[in-house]
Amino acid sequence: MIPSVIDELEEKELLQSSDGAQCVFVEGFVNREGNPLPLMIRKSDGGYTYDTTDITALFFRVRQEHVHRIIYVTDSGQASHFQMVFQVAEKAGVVDRNLVRLDHVPFGLVLGPDGKKFRTRSGETERLVDLLEAAVTKAKAILREKNPDWDDDEVARVGHILGVGAIKYADLSSHRLSDYLFSYDRMLRFEGNTAAFIMYSYVRTESIQRKVGLVVSSDLYLEHPSEVALSKLLCRFPEVLDDVMESLLPNRLTEYLYALAESFNAFFRDCRVEGDARQNERLCLVQLTGSMLKAGLQLLGISVPDKM
Repeated sequence: MIPSVIDELEEKELLQSSDGAQCVFVEGFVNREGNPLPLMIRKSDGGYTYDTTDITALFFRVRQEHVHRIIYVTDSGQASHFQMVFQVAEKAGVVDRNLVRLDHVPFGLVLGPDGKKFRTRSGETERLVDLLEAAVTKAKAILREKNPDWDDDEVARVGHILGVGAIKYADLSSHRLSDYLFSYDRMLRFEGNTAAFIMYSYVRTESIQRKVGLVVSSDLYLEHPSEVALSKLLCRFPEVLDDVMESLLPNRLTEYLYALAESFNAFFRDCRVEGDARQNERLCLVQLTGSMLKAGLQLLGISVPDKM
């Protein structure tokens, strides 16, 4: 498709020659020296660049795949590039921003304990697979200490869920535009805004249901302040999802899950479920909380364990 896209840009008089290369200059974009910043569509030797392929891919997605929204996720250093690509697509008449929403989602850096870009001790870039394997190993050690009666298979299965989930949650719970410090100890804590705490709260809801039984009341009469607080949070779940889809900030979902888990634990502390006169109603709140915690984690790409 690239040659035809270049021909189209030329026909629409968007291409300009610059030192033998063919470029599109977008108003308002300049380099460090203050000179106009080009999108290089074809190099002087006839080769193509990321500018070329990104524009062509955008043309294809709009015309062939008929998309309504495209989300580009890259580091923040690519922000100007994508803003220029979007404007070129508009100038070419390919994208109508009233019909197609284009979002660039930049993100910050992962930092080591020294506050610098996270690397291995030898100074090389850390591989994701190594981070995940280390997190799983540490998670298994924590679970082995907390549950000495578990067999190796249980430790391995739940350790994998916790270790991988801890890294995902730590990444997504940070505001994506901010840098954050990478710390296994912080990620694997069972208190605070961590995957372990959310998972533990979910497992607690499952444990209560197994113990009391799956009974759901059709009507809820909320009396205790902890019941009211938990119910209000449960009702906010759709609103939070809409907010995340609009803002593209996953940390708003993790903040909600943390608040929900904390509210549930306060409810569990203050309100007896098993054997209470309002057992069915309170069990309904337990079931709803468990389903919301599980759904929220799954939307973040995180599995939930059946025990911890």
